[in-house]
Amino acid sequence: MIESVADVLVIENNKVLLVQQKQQSCYGLWGFPGGHLEPGETAQEAVVREIHEELGTVLMQVKPFKVTHIELPGGTLELNTFTGVLRGPLVLEDHELMAYGWFSLESLQIMRERLRLPILLEHAQELLISLPSVAGK
Repeated sequence: MIESVADVLVIENNKVLLVQQKQQSCYGLWGFPGGHLEPGETAQEAVVREIHEELGTVLMQVKPFKVTHIELPGGTLELNTFTGVLRGPLVLEDHELMAYGWFSLESLQIMRERLRLPILLEHAQELLISLPSVAGK
């Protein structure tokens, strides 16, 4: 069984936006904001909707970054990662999130055990290193 989710890698001032989860299966872990696709929804539509629902802001300049397939005990997770820019202040709107924060690459490396998926660190490293103009350098 394939489960599809979409998330967004947002970088401002060389820092990555992460959200901390409340869900029991991943309580306290950090990840990129996003969530599950609803029936009939594209991955891009899902990530835009999730950002609005969870963080009360608008995701703009949405671009596909990577699609990763991760084998889990219950099946395959299809992770659709986008990049984008946020417009407006961040306000936790969702019952699924405890907190959000902006983290440097060094911070992500230190907190790797607290990331929801190890691939998140790789994605952040790749974008920060390969696209310095996106990171605000």
